[in-house]
Amino acid sequence: MHKKIGYIQSTSKLEIEEQSELLISHGCSKIYVETSKELSFKLKRKLQEVIDSLSSGDALAVTRLSILCISVQSLLEVLFELNDKDVTLEVVQQQFISKDTHTLDELLLYLIEFIDDIKIEKQVYGISKAKANGVRLGRPPKLNQQQVLKAMELKHNQTSQNVASKFGVGRSTLLRHIAKQKKAS
Repeated sequence: MHKKIGYIQSTSKLEIEEQSELLISHGCSKIYVETSKELSFKLKRKLQEVIDSLSSGDALAVTRLSILCISVQSLLEVLFELNDKDVTLEVVQQQFISKDTHTLDELLLYLIEFIDDIKIEKQVYGISKAKANGVRLGRPPKLNQQQVLKAMELKHNQTSQNVASKFGVGRSTLLRHIAKQKKAS
């Protein structure tokens, strides 16, 4: 008897639950969860474990192609490995089944969606890594804390526009910095 096994790779408990429910509703009898935060296909131990457990006629189910890997080359490696084992890949949300016949337009659409998903995942991964290392993201503030405190002091006797001009910023920028300072204290 052929089996359908699910594979999940996620960072949050909510994402794992959502993917699990979707895969179970599509007939998965067992689900492997990759807890590693590795982006590399070669370092995904659970994925290799899933592939090794599948036999001819079985199916591997994922919610999106980007769950498997982060590059077109590694996606092709996975597809070739599954094809060599005569295992079908089912991508539930994208409605892709590897054994089906697809037009070139359909394949290109799947590829474009895959690349877009990967860009987003890499961006989220980079942002979370930067935040974990204490790196400030975005443009630096126009005014430092000392300047904001001085501007608040000057604002008692002058208009916001005059104070903003003294610091070389716009009135709205000055007011935004003051509001942020008041909120922080």
